[in-house]
Amino acid sequence: MNEIPEFLVEKLEAQYGKEMVEEIIKGYSVKRPVTLRVNTLKTTVEKVKDVLNSMQISYKEVSWSKEALILEEVRENLVQELDIYKNGEIYLQSLSSMLPPIILEPKPNADILDMAAAPGGKTTRDGSIIQ
Repeated sequence: MNEIPEFLVEKLEAQYGKEMVEEIIKGYSVKRPVTLRVNTLKTTVEKVKDVLNSMQISYKEVSWSKEALILEEVRENLVQELDIYKNGEIYLQSLSSMLPPIILEPKPNADILDMAAAPGGKTTRDGSIIQ
């Protein structure tokens, strides 16, 4: 039925009920696009686009971020095999995780607590390490 272990389904059902768990499982089965952010400290957006084009990986640009790309018809594991991934030139990240630093516009020496920081992709946007 799904790739979620039975023990976890049982725990979720105990906490949320069978109907809600069916919705949760349905959400996990939806194919989500692979999205990435270009690490402009190591490369340029144009160089990443050149690599993607040479690998015949189609992509769409994101209107609100010059560094974000949505990859089409590709799986994450293929992207993780690319040198641009292995060299840290791109960072696989959901579009929703790219928004907070853009909206917040953190300034140097600002104290910010990110209660959803793991592994810390929002923290490293544009090379600005926020502590």
